[in-house]
Amino acid sequence: MKRIKIDSVRPGDILFTARPGKTSKKIRFATDGVVSHVMICVQHGSFIDSTSDGVQARNLQRELFEDEEQAFHFRMMNPPSREVLSQIINYARAEVGARYSIREAARSVTAIRKPRSRRQFCSRLVARVYKMAGVDLVPDADYCSPEDLRRSSLLTELPVEFELVSDEELAWMSDRPDPIRLTHVAQNAVLNAARSVDPEVENFNDLYGLLVRRPDVDHVIAAALKSSGYLDLWRMEVEKHPWRYDHKQMDRLSASPEVVRDYCIATLKEAYSGGVRFAINLVQLRALQRQCPRESFCLEIVLYEMLVHNDQSRREIAYDWLKRHYPDQLRLHMEEIEPHTPYWWSIIDLVEPHLAALSRHVVASEGSTEVCTSCGDQPANFFRLVNGAEIMPGVPSLRLCDDCIEIRRGMGNVLVPFLAGAEET
Repeated sequence: MKRIKIDSVRPGDILFTARPGKTSKKIRFATDGVVSHVMICVQHGSFIDSTSDGVQARNLQRELFEDEEQAFHFRMMNPPSREVLSQIINYARAEVGARYSIREAARSVTAIRKPRSRRQFCSRLVARVYKMAGVDLVPDADYCSPEDLRRSSLLTELPVEFELVSDEELAWMSDRPDPIRLTHVAQNAVLNAARSVDPEVENFNDLYGLLVRRPDVDHVIAAALKSSGYLDLWRMEVEKHPWRYDHKQMDRLSASPEVVRDYCIATLKEAYSGGVRFAINLVQLRALQRQCPRESFCLEIVLYEMLVHNDQSRREIAYDWLKRHYPDQLRLHMEEIEPHTPYWWSIIDLVEPHLAALSRHVVASEGSTEVCTSCGDQPANFFRLVNGAEIMPGVPSLRLCDDCIEIRRGMGNVLVPFLAGAEET
């Protein structure tokens, strides 16, 4: 068995497969193509696709291929900006849970192009999330085949990098629960509860809209959240890898320093972008709860507070370990999001809209992006917010003058200079 090397695939990349089964052969025959399935990478080692089980996130390390099976790796010829790529990924994540439409998938290779429902199939999912971010990979994002996408003039093919999977690892995986699969099952249980009330619900955004419109169904959704195990799925990761969340346990690991180093590097490459979705969901749920108090929103707020906290813990523990053992690698790989850049604003708009408005105002007033995020004074330096989970979830960094640094630290903000700038103090 083999799998695609996760380090060779970037967020936004598109992967195609051609499996040996009858269904795959029928799709390739009908489309006169060489591929039958498509999926999009959304994070290091994680991809999203639409199958008969619906739209789900999966782990690339568990996506195994027989030795003779093929896969194809594509990337945009002209890579999108960081903020557009973030939109693509966010749109893909928002579709998790949407149901599969086998009828519309079949119509994608015929002249019949109606209806255009909100249900998904693999090529529609990928084409739609790119289109929603302003990128038209194909003429018709609602009805296209995997082969149509593969032939897109906006994509370029890259060599596929495979690695062999040992019998020992296969046995190890088969003996352990698949957390991604368990997540999918729990999500579907919650969404099915919502669909019992409103059959048009496809994803969690629809579910939230239902709760706003129909307070009488709150007890149905809350019960499903509790009984499905959805609220406790995070415990599997913490119990399986407690060392990722504890300095002392990481130092006591029996694994080689190189293995720990590689884990820490992978974590810090997506130090903020990898977990910002948790903060976005948390901020949105808090806003919904203020407007329309529901038990279901309260339950999810507690969940996302924990996810944001755990994401911060993983990042800071990996940061500390690399700082002590491989400081050069820390400086090389740490993701640091510069304040007052388009990508920074694309995040702040979602997690701290008041801060976004303030920073845009001071930048416009002073005619410079090099001013303090809070007051517009200069000089101002870059700082990353270490304890954002408690202070401002999702805010990766600030540009601050000396006065505002002192004020924010007095308010409990833990701020450290960017590695690219001054030495930490």
